Amino acid sequence: MKKYYLSLFLSAFALGLFGQGYYQIPAINAGTNPGNLNNDPEQPEGFLSGNNLGYTTVLTTSAADAWSTAQTVPFSFNFNGSAETTYYVSGSGVVTFASSAPATTPGFTPALLPAASIPPKSICAWGMDLSGANDAVVSKTFGTAPNRQHWIIWASASNATLGAGWTYWGIVMEETTDRIYIVDMRSYSQGGANVAMTAGIQIDGSTAINVSGSPALTSNNTATGGNQSDALDNTYYEFVYGTQPQYDLALITASISDIAGLTTAETFEATVQNKGSETITTFNYNYDDNQGGTGTTAITQTLGTGDFATITMNPGWTAPGAGSYTIDLDVSDPNNNSDANPADNGLTFNIQAAQDVPRTFLAEEFSSATCPPCKSWNDNVYNAALANYNQAGNPLVVKYQVPIPSPGDPSLNPDSEARRQWYGINSAPTMLANGQEIDYSAGTTWGDVAAIYTAAEVAGTNAPAFVSISGYATYDRGAGSSTADVTVHATVASNLDLSTGNYALQMVVLQDNYVYNTAPNGDFNYHHVMRKMLPNPNGTSLSLTAGASASFSESYTFDVGNVSGGATSGNYNLWNNDIEAVVFVEDRDNQVIMNAALAGVTWVGIDETEVVKAKVYPNPANDVLNIALEGEQELSVSIIDLTGKTVMTSDFGLTTGEEINTSDLVPGMYIVQIVADGKMAAQRIAITH
Repeated sequence: MKKYYLSLFLSAFALGLFGQGYYQIPAINAGTNPGNLNNDPEQPEGFLSGNNLGYTTVLTTSAADAWSTAQTVPFSFNFNGSAETTYYVSGSGVVTFASSAPATTPGFTPALLPAASIPPKSICAWGMDLSGANDAVVSKTFGTAPNRQHWIIWASASNATLGAGWTYWGIVMEETTDRIYIVDMRSYSQGGANVAMTAGIQIDGSTAINVSGSPALTSNNTATGGNQSDALDNTYYEFVYGTQPQYDLALITASISDIAGLTTAETFEATVQNKGSETITTFNYNYDDNQGGTGTTAITQTLGTGDFATITMNPGWTAPGAGSYTIDLDVSDPNNNSDANPADNGLTFNIQAAQDVPRTFLAEEFSSATCPPCKSWNDNVYNAALANYNQAGNPLVVKYQVPIPSPGDPSLNPDSEARRQWYGINSAPTMLANGQEIDYSAGTTWGDVAAIYTAAEVAGTNAPAFVSISGYATYDRGAGSSTADVTVHATVASNLDLSTGNYALQMVVLQDNYVYNTAPNGDFNYHHVMRKMLPNPNGTSLSLTAGASASFSESYTFDVGNVSGGATSGNYNLWNNDIEAVVFVEDRDNQVIMNAALAGVTWVGIDETEVVKAKVYPNPANDVLNIALEGEQELSVSIIDLTGKTVMTSDFGLTTGEEINTSDLVPGMYIVQIVADGKMAAQRIAITH
């Protein structure tokens, strides 16, 4: 469970000192928004208003440039040293602090500043228009006094040179510091073109500051194809009023796990920027856990004016015991000098420390019988994952059939669609590891995915867990019945305080295996397909204090048929008795899977024509377990412990019975699952030594 505050800053332009008291600090490919206050999705006005995110609509779609009505600055703000209380917005990307709406508009064609069409006291992300159906300008204030930011956002605007695409830019006013930011947020180019804009500040008709590249300034994020609807591909340009100091080192942001184990050192990876005029070669990186633990790491790194660097604490901080900690981080002593602006030197984070437990990975795949690439993905990755890993119970796999492309296949149901929408998945195939999406191409193999697990490139997959979970399920189908009752039981024990936050237990019933002979993409064999999330896709809310545990159970009555029998979208059908159950705990705020387990299934009351007839003895067993069949059959046997982990599995081929060595099994209760000639049976046994 991690919070991400930073993607790596890739580069930066040099700073420069400009006239009339402002200097500029570009943050190219910053991967974050200034101050990390705005973490809202970058979406059109209709989405923002429909989700009640607190935006005010300033301007809507229009073929002509126009000024808005007067808008109120929600806090004290000085532009070029003068207090301003209201502003006007043009559809072309200009904010002005004029005393009344200007008589003329800037138009859609940008020019170098100062420009005659731009009013005095203006901030420009100039060159957009609102001619598209979804185009609008919205505003919102983020943060709390005295450190708020007021954002004006051109949401899904158009641009003459962009072609059939759209772009998002923001102009930001910051409380107390009076800083101004112009944010390059999100752009989509259908044909490879880019925007051509002017970014900067116009003081009056003779004095202005231009961002380098204006009036043909391009967006830095078109490479992401418009798909990055958060700050991870953002660039911003910062304008500071005053004289640039020699030494101004800022701690911009950090990537800090909000949970820590008791044995692993936390290195507090962070990013710093040199905002001063002098090159910095040495500085200190410090922490204080506010419970007596402090540390300092001397950093030797050459940072020119405007440069960024990633730093870590060495040897780091290890929690002295379980509990909550407030960690203060700061940077100091650039070149052994005092920092001119200590206000931006520090960040504070809260961390829970707890005893860790082993983690079981959960791989979730979104697939469809109507998706041509899904077959190759399943052949190369998904099925290989089952063969190489699932027999050992790690990772567990849940497959959601989705309507991509429409209409999807017979296993599509409302729960799979709800899960897709919750993650924001809009393409198939897509796989997530512990809630974090895995990047792949058509040539990706399971070896590539396994390397991601091993290298812990996916957030949390190699991190320890702090929540334990176990479960079991029963499948009850009476003789001749067309329905089956499935009940899933789960027990959750937490070493963390889950009494605040948004945590949920998910209990999922899966179709372990079936064949769909008319799949349009030729992918006929299906494994571990989600048939129902109990009680619903939101799961069961968890609110456990550290050291507490709780047990839960949920049931559902399924129709049981076969895939060729005409099952329709929306039904929670089972095609046969071959089912399994997976239980997992997730942080629904961060979409991270905290831990997972296979819930072993006990079959009861199944029609005798569908169950293998076998004798399992002795029970309890010591070092040997015997299985006897009625006649020669293809036999497979799995032994599953009560946490859901498969501890032994064997394929014996044609046989009338087998003797299984159980001497290595830990004494306790197990489920023996027998599959013979396509029929199955399960029985609980005890192992004693």
